[in-house]
Amino acid sequence: MALTRASFEDIIERIHTIPSLPEVVTQVVKLVNDPNSDARQINAIMMKDAAMAAKMLRMVNSVYYGLPEPVNDLEQAIVILGFKTIRSIALSISVLNLFQQQNANFNMKAFWAHSAVSACLCRLVSGKARICDPEHGFTIGLLKDLGKVILAENAPEETRAAIAVAREYRFGFTKACREVMDTDDAEIGAWLMQHWELDKTLVETIREQNVLSATTKQPKLVSMCMLSSYLCGLKKIRTSGQCDEPQLDPAVWPHLGMDKTALVEVLSVINDEVENARQLMSIAS
Repeated sequence: MALTRASFEDIIERIHTIPSLPEVVTQVVKLVNDPNSDARQINAIMMKDAAMAAKMLRMVNSVYYGLPEPVNDLEQAIVILGFKTIRSIALSISVLNLFQQQNANFNMKAFWAHSAVSACLCRLVSGKARICDPEHGFTIGLLKDLGKVILAENAPEETRAAIAVAREYRFGFTKACREVMDTDDAEIGAWLMQHWELDKTLVETIREQNVLSATTKQPKLVSMCMLSSYLCGLKKIRTSGQCDEPQLDPAVWPHLGMDKTALVEVLSVINDEVENARQLMSIAS
């Protein structure tokens, strides 16, 4: 039987339980965005979730952050690494644990490998291009593809059909989604970020992440996402249904403002970022 083309509203109506960030993480995000907050307040919130606090300390002391000496006190870690880095770590741990369900239509292991590498690459690119705080770049890279998981869990028939179309016609997942329904993973992902009350620029970037045009609201951040996805494609670190040949719109370069030296530097450390992502996933999950 042929599928009826589902709209954005149809898909949202099927989501009976909207995934929610833990209250501790929601409070940490709000405190980080409050210029009057301090490390003591953030530490007090984090200590309400002992398991989260323990994982955060493990991640802080990982090779990825390269601290000269081990840190045994979370408040000290907050002071050393800064509020925004702590927010990135808290979001990483909570989101990885929130979406661990195995799905017959969708390879979750490949998804998280891609998301973790995307996060590390976006942090690197945003720093090199100086387009946003690197921790904001990390968060965008980590969360930008969550719409795919929401679709896989709540629209399994459409997801299966989209992946089949992507394989047959060598499409990317987002384009294949539009062949079988009237929405896509980017639109669904932006809706989730809005539900979580995350930063407006993050919501807009995730909604527009695959298209760079004269009307794009966040062209620099979208360019960062497009470069990250392209590099992941070159390394074959891709999600289910991502069957197109990796291509990069040349329009990203003016927005990124990266010269050849900076690009070479990014390319030279991709393997390091893949390893960093593997370590982060191991600790967070």
